[in-house]
Amino acid sequence: MTTAGAHAPADAGSQMQRVRMGRGWALLLVYPVLVALVALFVAYPMMNLFGRSLLVDQHVSLARIASLIADPFTRKVFWNTLLLGATVAVLGTILATLYAYAMTRVAIPYKGTFHFFAMLPTISPPILMALSLILLYGRRGLITYGVFGVQTTNLYGFWGLVAAQLISYFPFAYLLMLNLFRGLDASLEEASSTMGANAWQALRTVSLPLLVPGLAGSMLLMFSYSFADLGNPLLLGGDYPVMSAQIYLAIIGMYDIPQGAALAVILMIPAAMMFFAHKHFSAKASFATIGAKGSSRHRLVTHRPTRIGALLLVGGVTLIICLQYATVFAGATTQLFGINYTFTLKHFAAALTKSRGALLDTFALGVASAALSVALGLLIAYFVARSKRPGSSALDFVANLPLAIPGTVIGLAFALTFNNPPIALTGTAIIIIIAFTVRSLPYGIRSGVAAFGQLHRSLDEASTTMGATSGQTLWRVLVPLVRPALLAGMGFAFTRSVTTLSAVIFVVSPHWSLVTPTILSQMDRGDLGEAAALSVIVVVMVLFVIHAVPRFFGRDWRESR
Repeated sequence: MTTAGAHAPADAGSQMQRVRMGRGWALLLVYPVLVALVALFVAYPMMNLFGRSLLVDQHVSLARIASLIADPFTRKVFWNTLLLGATVAVLGTILATLYAYAMTRVAIPYKGTFHFFAMLPTISPPILMALSLILLYGRRGLITYGVFGVQTTNLYGFWGLVAAQLISYFPFAYLLMLNLFRGLDASLEEASSTMGANAWQALRTVSLPLLVPGLAGSMLLMFSYSFADLGNPLLLGGDYPVMSAQIYLAIIGMYDIPQGAALAVILMIPAAMMFFAHKHFSAKASFATIGAKGSSRHRLVTHRPTRIGALLLVGGVTLIICLQYATVFAGATTQLFGINYTFTLKHFAAALTKSRGALLDTFALGVASAALSVALGLLIAYFVARSKRPGSSALDFVANLPLAIPGTVIGLAFALTFNNPPIALTGTAIIIIIAFTVRSLPYGIRSGVAAFGQLHRSLDEASTTMGATSGQTLWRVLVPLVRPALLAGMGFAFTRSVTTLSAVIFVVSPHWSLVTPTILSQMDRGDLGEAAALSVIVVVMVLFVIHAVPRFFGRDWRESR
């Protein structure tokens, strides 16, 4: 009796353990599925694209790539792309650094307003900047023709591209520099001030040396965005060709798929190098700026000339951004911008009728891809950060590759890979959702890893001790705690999906149309009013989603963050 009684609890405990292990197999089965999905929709399309670029007369050869590299026009286009990227990177980093310094170190009013307008270009299609520049400085532009009566313009070409990309992508560099300035130890600047240094000397001798890795990372980030841009070069390039536009023209204009694939590979190599260099410098920046714990309250500069200069800078940038959006709104509400400024809503009516399908498709596919990218990103982040499975580091690396690959290359790879059996997705909504998801997946992973990193592992242990499986721990304990990060990631993924052009330009079809290609085609036809109205609707739609969705779920992620 005693022996039987002693074995009964042990047998019950073993049985419970087996039940928990059996219930835990669900999450274990998810891991190979994630590996298969990442391999199929990230690694395989890139390998297929690379293979097509090497296929010459049914034989593997480097002849096509070598001939393109030897071609004087291709070399000119390549160096044009590098020059444009370097110019945008330098100017954008300087502007972002000064703007971030003014927002974090100078006593100026209305910082919230200035920050809002500085971040506004991040939620609109980059092509919107090209549209606003054409309305302002084109041949019938409000300023060039309406104010100065000049019909000739230098907008189309190198400097027009620099202006459009600078306004479009400077906010990303500004956000990076803003976080780095906030992360600096305030005691270092206080010590410099105690030693008699003024604000400029403290910035030059203390802050900037610590920010060198961050400055390099900002330049590489701006360079990468410029390198991958497609909409602005198509509209403002003029006689200044760049690589992304040449890939588009090779596929759409000449239907030369092998040449387009080879150009995509040539573009992908330096873009990947820039990505890994940016990752390296970002890691060094984190180490250099958050070394020891110290004071986080930074003393604000109250010197009158510095305050005036900072206000002129942030006010000037804000004015330029407001002018861009106001011009687009004016173009959407006038009969014929540049000729007849009579107020009308016909362009909005046309956009809501003729382009209603594109708006509905974009919204639906954007929501679906945002939810999918956040879900997949959360699961991959869990296996990378909390449950170290064999090959999780390789999974993390491959899943983050879309950050290093220009959207034009990803879109072309998808169009070529999934155009024929065994996986024929061309013309379906699935290929667009997958393209959106692949582009946004790295941000979901990084957001999830960062969120899990803030949760102590004792939570997992306590949940397991209480009898929960790993899947139950993830769903009932960890997910509610990282919900603000998930909502933020979903909003970002939605914004990135509905505003992208390069990643979907090759996969759109008559059955599923999207807003950004529709705006591009309208501008090509000269329907600037309808294009402007559609752009305004997109911005309003994105603003609604990123502000309404968190509140709908009962918690504002911005306050929680």
